[in-house]
Amino acid sequence: MTFSSPVLSNSPLRYVVASLLPLALAACVDVRTPAGDAPAAPVTLTVPVASQPSTPGRVDGASIYELRRAPAQVVQNSQAEAAAAFNGWRRAQGLAPLTRAAQLQRAAQVHSDDMARMNTMSHVGSDGSRVGERSHAQGYQYSHVSENVAMTPFGIDSAMELWAKSPSHRAAMLRTDVREFGLAQNGRYWTLVMGVRK
Repeated sequence: MTFSSPVLSNSPLRYVVASLLPLALAACVDVRTPAGDAPAAPVTLTVPVASQPSTPGRVDGASIYELRRAPAQVVQNSQAEAAAAFNGWRRAQGLAPLTRAAQLQRAAQVHSDDMARMNTMSHVGSDGSRVGERSHAQGYQYSHVSENVAMTPFGIDSAMELWAKSPSHRAAMLRTDVREFGLAQNGRYWTLVMGVRK
């Protein structure tokens, strides 16, 4: 989000305002299984937030931020509401909806739960796992898998808006070769995993 106020745009006050308002973040990672199922060589991206760790993996994006007053409580959405919002967004872009895969749903929930326990947004789990490893651990054998994560107290509408405004997250959600997904929330932490089976 850009500052439109001339008072804030050139003032150190914008950093004070930014530190006082809740911060919504999103990040994206994209993994393909190389020939022979050997692990892909990691590429490192440092997320531009001091409190966020480096994000190893095949990275297809960076973080985006949103500043606005927090709701009194974190907006909770059901899995059905989240899935409907995601597939509704795809339909609005002229794309076919994706099918929810139980394995990707579990991988997404495991990671959202883990981020909530760590109280940080990251593509790397507390055990060092990445989206490909988490998907395999749930029994999902993929030729491609990608992950968008977000941290927002405003619910699925905000997570979708954050991802849609970021070129790399948007590109991941617009892929026509993915067929299945899992989308999970734990408080303000969101994980979207999209994939294609082998």
